[in-house]
Amino acid sequence: MTIMFGIVGNINFIYDLTEFEGMFESILTVIDASLGNYDITIFDKIPSENMASFGKIYMISIIIMFNILLMNLIIAILANTYSNFESGSTGLYLSKILSTRDEVEYDQNYGAFLSAMPPINILQLPFIAPAMSLR
Repeated sequence: MTIMFGIVGNINFIYDLTEFEGMFESILTVIDASLGNYDITIFDKIPSENMASFGKIYMISIIIMFNILLMNLIIAILANTYSNFESGSTGLYLSKILSTRDEVEYDQNYGAFLSAMPPINILQLPFIAPAMSLR
């Protein structure tokens, strides 16, 4: 795509803009535009109004096409990473449950305080100190 856009820019703007004088400069201009270093106002130097409009549309199409290409690349990388870790996710989940099993066991003396749901925790707050002293 870089070479294709470079050829189109070289053919159309070779005599009007220094950024497209040679094939190498055209490809560098396309690479710069695809990476975000673009200036649409360079096409205002072109004497023909139609070619100036075409140049702006050309630069905008470069920006859009390469942004879509980069987004697809990022999505592919993330999908590949997800598929690599998906197979081990069940084992990691079960090992986490087994490791926290000892921490969450019911205690004979304080089990009611530990297993209460969050709104009830606030109501139990005044009774924690007497319960701990009456153990």
